[in-house]
Amino acid sequence: MEGTQYIAMTGMMASANILDVTANNLANASSTAFKAERVAYRAVPFFYQGLPNRVDTVAQKNGVDWQEGPIEQTGRALDVAVNGPGFFVVQDAGGTKAYSRDGNLDINAHGMLVNAQGQAVLGAGGVPIFVPPNANVRIASDGTVSVVPDTPNSQAADVGQILVVNPNPSNLQIAGAGEFVPIAGVVSMKNAIPANLIPGALEGSNVNPVSCMVHMISDARLFQWETQAEQSIAANQKDAETIPTNL
Repeated sequence: MEGTQYIAMTGMMASANILDVTANNLANASSTAFKAERVAYRAVPFFYQGLPNRVDTVAQKNGVDWQEGPIEQTGRALDVAVNGPGFFVVQDAGGTKAYSRDGNLDINAHGMLVNAQGQAVLGAGGVPIFVPPNANVRIASDGTVSVVPDTPNSQAADVGQILVVNPNPSNLQIAGAGEFVPIAGVVSMKNAIPANLIPGALEGSNVNPVSCMVHMISDARLFQWETQAEQSIAANQKDAETIPTNL
């Protein structure tokens, strides 16, 4: 493939990826505790026929906007928002752990405290938190989970404390919508911090829908320009190949 056409193709692929990420951010503008993804590319000299007069587009690891989302009061007893830095540690049925700030919690059929995806929300010691059936659950600002049995003259009892950890965000990568894991792949619970939660509230997405729409229009135009450049280069190359060489 001719060098100029290759450069145009890499630019078109980069534009398509940027458009995909922007669209995904916009789609999660109302997702609890969602962090916007940021695309990163760098320009690298492209040596075609020994001449470093062209630049290739090379993708870098996508970044994350770690700015905290707005706190939205819900009044629901099982909703909690992390106030300041920190993450919950969640675990799926297979034992895979991840970090999340999504505090839209619930109690599953087994009495386990889980998030909206059904993952266990781990407590101190890295173990799931269970509550007895037919109990009213309350979560304090320090993460203490208390239950009051639905019987007369019952006393509140603590059943666990939600674990909050504070890993270095620069060492994390996206594992799913609103979930993160260390680049090394091993979720550690050694960097626990005192929980500072806001009961009856959720952290909103940090995506700005208006700004995202503006970027999406710009990204779409960039992709269109790259596509036209690719088509124009291909057409010129075809015309050059049809010119008689004996003239």
